[in-house]
Amino acid sequence: MTWKEVESVLIPIQLLLAMLGMGATLGLREFFNVVRHPAGVTIGVAQQWVIVPLLTLAVAWTFQLSPGWAVGLLLVAVTPGGAFSNLMTFLAKGHTPLSIAVTLVSTLACIGTAPLILRLTASGLLPADFSLPAGRIILEVCSYLVMPLIAGMAIFRFLPRRAALISKIAIWASLTLVLTIVAGALFAKRIEVGSYGWQPPAIIILFGLLIHLVSTEVTHLFRRYDDETMALAIEVSVRNGGVGLLLLKFFFTDQPALQGQALYTILFYTGIQIFVPIPAILRHRAKLSPLWFRSARKRPEVS
Repeated sequence: MTWKEVESVLIPIQLLLAMLGMGATLGLREFFNVVRHPAGVTIGVAQQWVIVPLLTLAVAWTFQLSPGWAVGLLLVAVTPGGAFSNLMTFLAKGHTPLSIAVTLVSTLACIGTAPLILRLTASGLLPADFSLPAGRIILEVCSYLVMPLIAGMAIFRFLPRRAALISKIAIWASLTLVLTIVAGALFAKRIEVGSYGWQPPAIIILFGLLIHLVSTEVTHLFRRYDDETMALAIEVSVRNGGVGLLLLKFFFTDQPALQGQALYTILFYTGIQIFVPIPAILRHRAKLSPLWFRSARKRPEVS
């Protein structure tokens, strides 16, 4: 059995455990608050659908990227956040219900938004019949996000005395699997970092830092609390690489060199994205503003 096959088994288990563990700390009230005050979700999806693609085009134009590299960044840009962004928000003590809500909305909507954005930005490289498998995306969202989240919330509601322990076990098991997946990918050499020289990885890292910092600044400008700023910055930075790989098969089908550049971009970004928000996470957990040289904007305690 290859590591890729092992990985395909471990990733769904990790997602299920992460969502179960987070759900076991959440009640319906937190999600009702998100629904009653949808500004956070609106800001989050606007960043996903407008700001990130525009920043991607700016990076591609500034560095005069060839089609392979440019499309790779665009595929990263149009993918939604995933369950791991929710887990990182939870560990960062950000607004987890907001993170989950943005993930659900952006993932379901990407059935239409991803083809639209790609047609606007890379129309010359797309086949005429390009579309996303809506059924598969909906099934994966329900299986790996919604159902384990509901199961965790049921534990929180009906087994309140055991919910904290169950959550802790599930979260730590999920983190152990994340470390196993990362270590396995490194040892299996899924990607050779220096295979294209050092300019491509440097540009990809710069891109990740740029979208993270701009997201943090934009959310802060809308005067959101720090837990929301943290949640949306992670949601923008930590993308669902699986959707990007799903989209890649439509590009450069007869040009393996260009497809290899796009594949490298997606895999490399997926590998480094978890490190991008760490400085902001550490600041937020220390009760400082996620932004440097800003005062903290804490949510008032509910009595």
